[in-house]
Amino acid sequence: MDSNRIELFTKLTPLECVARLEAEIDIEHFVLFSLTGLFGSRRVIGRVTEFSFCLRKRIGYRNSFQNLLSGSLRAEAGGTVISGAFGMDLFVKLFMGSWIAFVALVGGITVVVSVGSIFFNTGVPLKNAWVGVVFPLVMLGFGIGLVRLGQYLARDESHFLKSFLMKTLNARERAQIFQGGN
Repeated sequence: MDSNRIELFTKLTPLECVARLEAEIDIEHFVLFSLTGLFGSRRVIGRVTEFSFCLRKRIGYRNSFQNLLSGSLRAEAGGTVISGAFGMDLFVKLFMGSWIAFVALVGGITVVVSVGSIFFNTGVPLKNAWVGVVFPLVMLGFGIGLVRLGQYLARDESHFLKSFLMKTLNARERAQIFQGGN
């Protein structure tokens, strides 16, 4: 199974799962500048409905690249199947992808023009041409480094959220159940 996905099973009904999760999390409020992550007493923040959930670990700082666990609750004979996937917020993925693509495109053009100016003495004045080579590379490196740093800071959150769900819902990995695991 993909390491970014989980599939758990609990003997609880979906409504019991929702009640247990709501008792253990602080509800995330969606406003432009939410301070939900800074104030509250619970270790997990998120939202839960009878059919879906989105959870994240409470941290004492802002990390847009933090792991979220989004998933679904599905009633099945004898309990509930909890399926989910870990990943960054979709808006953050789209924004950073667009930003890096823009920097790569504009920076690539700038590098080509600047290198042309250095070697062929065309376009940009020679004394400033180095900026056109260095600056786009620094911007691209900064964007990639920022994403990597955020992912590094969030490196243990997938395990934390999976353990939280298993403990809160008294759930086990579905593969273990079918293989006769305890």
